Amino acid sequence: MDSDAPTPPGRGPTRREALVRRTSHGLAAIAGGLLLVLFVVNVVQIGARPFMGGWIWVNDLSRLLITWVIMIGASAAVGLREHLVVDFVVDRVPAAFRTACAYLTRVIELAIGVVLLVSGTIVALDRMSIQYIQLGIPTGWAYLAVPVLGLFLVLFGVLRGVRGPEGPALATADAGAAS
Repeated sequence: MDSDAPTPPGRGPTRREALVRRTSHGLAAIAGGLLLVLFVVNVVQIGARPFMGGWIWVNDLSRLLITWVIMIGASAAVGLREHLVVDFVVDRVPAAFRTACAYLTRVIELAIGVVLLVSGTIVALDRMSIQYIQLGIPTGWAYLAVPVLGLFLVLFGVLRGVRGPEGPALATADAGAAS
């Protein structure tokens, strides 16, 4: 998927599209930073094993960080239109149904986001009473990454225009506002 999707002639991206893009780049930077921390902690752990026997809390921290890296990275990919989506369905229906199929796909994306947001919040709150053994913090902090992904799926789904099979937005709610 191309994050620099073409815009209609004579127009730049809408304010909403620009906001989604900036937010997505920020999320990508956060995911990259967390991945760097995960990498450094594990490399130091490997180096420390012969001298100190290693640290047993690294496993818990690694599980926590990898969950956040995946969910924040997926949020960034969705916002930058680089995540796997069901465009192949839109591309394969007859031309007369492509617009309707694109909107149906967006509704399904929003529904998945709402499910992740609601169910993820319930699970995260439930897991707040269960501690990581070595870190001493609630495992709910790892599960909280799921509703964060859901929140960004819903937010980006509402703010972005629906793209047709050719690439540009079919319609945007912010049609008159260009950056």
